[in-house]
Amino acid sequence: MRMLNIKKIILLNFFGFLMLYCNEYKNVGSMSQEGENYQKVEFIEIRRLNSNDDLNPYTIMTSSKEIKELYKKFNDSRYAKSAPIPVLDEGEYFLVLRPKLKKIPYGDVEIKKLEATGSTLNVFYKEVKSLEYEEKKQSNPVLILKILDNPKKIKLISI
Repeated sequence: MRMLNIKKIILLNFFGFLMLYCNEYKNVGSMSQEGENYQKVEFIEIRRLNSNDDLNPYTIMTSSKEIKELYKKFNDSRYAKSAPIPVLDEGEYFLVLRPKLKKIPYGDVEIKKLEATGSTLNVFYKEVKSLEYEEKKQSNPVLILKILDNPKKIKLISI
Protein backbone atom coordinates (compact mmCIF):
# COMPACT_ATOMS: atom_id res chain seq x y z
CA MET A 1 0.00 0.00 0.00
CA ARG A 2 2.84 2.37 0.87
CA MET A 3 4.50 1.51 -2.48
CA LEU A 4 1.28 2.49 -4.31
CA ASN A 5 1.27 5.93 -2.65
CA ILE A 6 4.90 6.52 -3.62
CA LYS A 7 4.10 5.63 -7.26
CA LYS A 8 1.16 8.08 -7.23
CA ILE A 9 3.33 10.84 -5.81
CA ILE A 10 6.04 10.19 -8.42
CA LEU A 11 3.47 10.14 -11.26
CA LEU A 12 1.81 13.34 -10.01
CA ASN A 13 5.19 15.09 -9.79
CA PHE A 14 6.15 13.84 -13.26
CA PHE A 15 2.91 15.05 -14.88
CA GLY A 16 3.05 18.34 -12.97
CA PHE A 17 6.60 18.94 -14.20
CA LEU A 18 5.60 17.96 -17.73
CA MET A 19 2.66 20.38 -17.74
CA LEU A 20 4.78 23.26 -16.45
CA TYR A 21 7.56 22.54 -18.94
CA CYS A 22 5.18 22.32 -21.91
CA ASN A 23 3.48 25.57 -20.87
CA GLU A 24 6.84 27.37 -20.74
CA TYR A 25 7.82 25.90 -24.12
CA LYS A 26 4.60 27.21 -25.65
CA ASN A 27 5.18 30.70 -24.19
CA VAL A 28 8.75 30.88 -25.52
CA GLY A 29 7.60 29.85 -29.01
CA SER A 30 4.96 32.56 -29.19
CA MET A 31 7.17 35.35 -27.81
CA SER A 32 9.00 35.91 -31.10
CA GLN A 33 5.75 36.66 -32.93
CA GLU A 34 4.14 38.63 -30.10
CA GLY A 35 6.37 41.68 -30.57
CA GLU A 36 5.82 41.70 -34.32
CA ASN A 37 2.12 41.99 -35.11
CA TYR A 38 1.82 40.43 -38.58
CA GLN A 39 -1.43 40.76 -40.46
CA LYS A 40 -2.09 38.79 -43.64
CA VAL A 41 -2.98 40.98 -46.63
CA GLU A 42 -5.24 39.54 -49.31
CA PHE A 43 -4.43 40.30 -52.94
CA ILE A 44 -5.68 39.61 -56.46
CA GLU A 45 -3.30 39.21 -59.37
CA ILE A 46 -4.44 41.58 -62.11
CA ARG A 47 -1.76 41.19 -64.77
CA ARG A 48 1.56 39.49 -65.36
CA LEU A 49 3.95 40.52 -68.13
CA ASN A 50 7.57 41.21 -68.97
CA SER A 51 8.53 44.78 -69.78
CA ASN A 52 11.73 46.72 -70.40
CA ASP A 53 10.06 49.97 -69.31
CA ASP A 54 11.85 51.90 -66.62
CA LEU A 55 9.87 50.94 -63.51
CA ASN A 56 10.73 50.96 -59.84
CA PRO A 57 10.95 47.62 -58.00
CA TYR A 58 7.55 48.50 -56.50
CA THR A 59 4.94 51.22 -56.91
CA ILE A 60 1.61 51.87 -55.20
CA MET A 61 -1.07 53.29 -57.48
CA THR A 62 -4.01 54.98 -55.85
CA SER A 63 -6.00 56.23 -58.86
CA SER A 64 -7.39 54.96 -62.13
CA LYS A 65 -5.48 57.73 -63.92
CA GLU A 66 -2.15 56.26 -62.76
CA ILE A 67 -3.03 52.76 -63.93
CA LYS A 68 -4.18 54.10 -67.33
CA GLU A 69 -0.80 55.82 -67.79
CA LEU A 70 0.97 52.59 -66.89
CA TYR A 71 -1.11 50.57 -69.35
CA LYS A 72 -0.24 53.09 -72.08
CA LYS A 73 3.43 52.23 -71.47
CA PHE A 74 2.65 48.53 -71.81
CA ASN A 75 0.56 48.93 -74.97
CA ASP A 76 2.11 47.01 -77.86
CA SER A 77 1.46 48.74 -81.18
CA ARG A 78 1.78 45.40 -83.02
CA TYR A 79 -1.66 44.42 -81.72
CA ALA A 80 -4.98 46.10 -82.49
CA LYS A 81 -6.36 45.48 -78.98
CA SER A 82 -4.69 46.14 -75.67
CA ALA A 83 -5.29 44.44 -72.34
CA PRO A 84 -8.36 45.74 -70.50
CA ILE A 85 -7.57 48.42 -67.95
CA PRO A 86 -8.70 47.41 -64.45
CA VAL A 87 -10.82 49.67 -62.27
CA LEU A 88 -10.18 50.65 -58.66
CA ASP A 89 -13.00 50.62 -56.16
CA GLU A 90 -12.94 52.67 -52.97
CA GLY A 91 -10.29 51.40 -50.54
CA GLU A 92 -8.41 49.42 -53.23
CA TYR A 93 -4.90 50.05 -54.47
CA PHE A 94 -2.67 48.65 -57.19
CA LEU A 95 0.74 47.32 -56.27
CA VAL A 96 3.06 47.14 -59.26
CA LEU A 97 6.05 44.86 -58.66
CA ARG A 98 9.18 44.55 -60.74
CA PRO A 99 11.77 42.84 -58.54
CA LYS A 100 15.30 42.30 -59.81
CA LEU A 101 15.94 38.64 -60.58
CA LYS A 102 19.00 37.29 -58.78
CA LYS A 103 18.74 33.49 -58.98
CA ILE A 104 17.07 32.81 -62.35
CA PRO A 105 18.21 35.23 -65.09
CA TYR A 106 15.21 34.74 -67.42
CA GLY A 107 12.59 33.82 -64.85
CA ASP A 108 9.36 35.04 -63.38
CA VAL A 109 8.16 35.74 -59.84
CA GLU A 110 5.51 34.00 -57.78
CA ILE A 111 3.98 35.84 -54.84
CA LYS A 112 3.86 33.58 -51.80
CA LYS A 113 2.20 35.96 -49.34
CA LEU A 114 1.74 39.56 -48.28
CA GLU A 115 1.99 40.55 -44.62
CA ALA A 116 1.56 43.95 -43.01
CA THR A 117 3.47 45.02 -39.91
CA GLY A 118 2.45 48.50 -38.89
CA SER A 119 2.82 50.70 -41.96
CA THR A 120 5.14 48.28 -43.80
CA LEU A 121 3.96 45.71 -46.34
CA ASN A 122 6.22 42.67 -46.64
CA VAL A 123 5.99 41.00 -50.05
CA PHE A 124 7.33 37.44 -50.02
CA TYR A 125 8.12 36.19 -53.50
CA LYS A 126 9.95 33.33 -55.14
CA GLU A 127 11.81 33.34 -58.43
CA VAL A 128 10.51 30.62 -60.74
CA LYS A 129 11.51 29.33 -64.16
CA SER A 130 9.59 30.57 -67.16
CA LEU A 131 10.10 28.76 -70.44
CA GLU A 132 8.51 31.66 -72.34
CA TYR A 133 10.78 34.29 -70.76
CA GLU A 134 13.84 32.06 -71.13
CA GLU A 135 13.10 31.45 -74.82
CA LYS A 136 12.68 35.19 -75.47
CA LYS A 137 15.59 36.14 -73.15
CA GLN A 138 13.31 38.38 -71.07
CA SER A 139 14.40 39.22 -67.54
CA ASN A 140 12.05 41.97 -66.37
CA PRO A 141 8.90 40.40 -64.92
CA VAL A 142 6.16 42.81 -63.89
CA LEU A 143 3.26 41.85 -61.68
CA ILE A 144 0.23 44.00 -60.94
CA LEU A 145 -1.72 43.17 -57.79
CA LYS A 146 -4.87 44.67 -56.31
CA ILE A 147 -4.71 45.07 -52.53
CA LEU A 148 -6.98 46.55 -49.87
CA ASP A 149 -4.15 48.09 -47.87
CA ASN A 150 -2.30 51.36 -48.49
CA PRO A 151 1.14 50.80 -46.95
CA LYS A 152 3.65 53.58 -46.37
CA LYS A 153 6.66 51.29 -46.97
CA ILE A 154 7.13 48.12 -48.98
CA LYS A 155 9.75 45.47 -48.41
CA LEU A 156 10.43 42.86 -51.11
CA ILE A 157 11.64 39.58 -49.59
CA SER A 158 12.96 36.83 -51.86
CA ILE A 159 12.46 33.32 -50.46
